[in-house]
Amino acid sequence: MQLTIAIPTMRRWSFLKDSVPAYLARPEVAEVIVSDETGEDYELLHKAFGDHVTSKKLRLYKNERRLGIYENKKKCLSLATTDWVALLDSDNIFGDDWFEALHYIDFSEKNRIFASADFKSVNVKTGAISYECRKFRGLVLDPRTWNETLEQPKWNFLLNDGNWIVPRSVIDCLPDVRSETLQAADAIFMARCFVKAGYCIYYVPGLEYTHLVHPGSSWLQTDAQSSRILLSTDWRLP
Repeated sequence: MQLTIAIPTMRRWSFLKDSVPAYLARPEVAEVIVSDETGEDYELLHKAFGDHVTSKKLRLYKNERRLGIYENKKKCLSLATTDWVALLDSDNIFGDDWFEALHYIDFSEKNRIFASADFKSVNVKTGAISYECRKFRGLVLDPRTWNETLEQPKWNFLLNDGNWIVPRSVIDCLPDVRSETLQAADAIFMARCFVKAGYCIYYVPGLEYTHLVHPGSSWLQTDAQSSRILLSTDWRLP
């Protein structure tokens, strides 16, 4: 199975300088797509990894205007050329263990999305480590379980996490919505669209990555607006 790594970004060179070459080195990765909002990451990636740009394994895009989180994720998905796309946050760490775990996943089911409930949250300021969603490992999120999950403690950590491996076809179920209406509550909106359209999200046991909590995170920078959207919206399915 060949995979596209799709990364929406804005001023995340401190993370990308380490993650992008690691992704490029993986045999499972057919291409790495980076869609940059403001151009700084685009320029630095070009300078550092130009050979991979020339070979087209690294595809870099600089947006003409800031699209915002949701619209930039949609753009990344639309640019992928493989059947499966890992849509990954630019400030999280997906190591060799995460890639090795992919070899035990059955990718023959084209209506299934793969995600992690085993992700490790690391606060870069305090060093605190937590596993906020581990109790959801093995969950299959579909129309039957979606509303039930919304009633569980920590549902917001799980459903607004993102970092999925998706069939490229999911782009067809994502509506044209302005990013400002979602802010950093984009992932739960997208997950709801997926499930409503007939996809199911499987939280693969043992699929672990590192979620970094840092002052520059999109959530912390839009905390008031994003929390209001997340907590005041009725996310239930009819």
